[in-house]
Amino acid sequence: MEAQNNETRDRTFSGMMRKGAKAGMEDMMEAQNNEMTDKLASKVEILKQISLNIGKEVEEQNKELDQHSDAAGDVMSSLNGTMKGLMDLASSSGTSGLMTRACGMFGFFLVVYFFFSRYTSEP
Repeated sequence: MEAQNNETRDRTFSGMMRKGAKAGMEDMMEAQNNEMTDKLASKVEILKQISLNIGKEVEEQNKELDQHSDAAGDVMSSLNGTMKGLMDLASSSGTSGLMTRACGMFGFFLVVYFFFSRYTSEP
């Protein structure tokens, strides 16, 4: 009878050891999982900060591009106005009007040249 009690006690003790070892293993695995989860959470936070910084940079660059686009639009409208004025000038009086203006400008520059050459030359 005592042998049977010893055998039952050994089986019970052995089962408790297995259950204890299993519980210890589960606790260790749980701790590893928690550690890995914490590492993953910190990496996710870093990625979040990087993506927020990228978003801010993109917004700043879009503002700069809009400003450049506005400036280019202003230049284009100014050039279009100048070209329209030149086309109107060229087509207003035909060839004779254009020739008269060209001769007048040549005469004006000739007078300015003689004026400056006479009064700036040293005696």
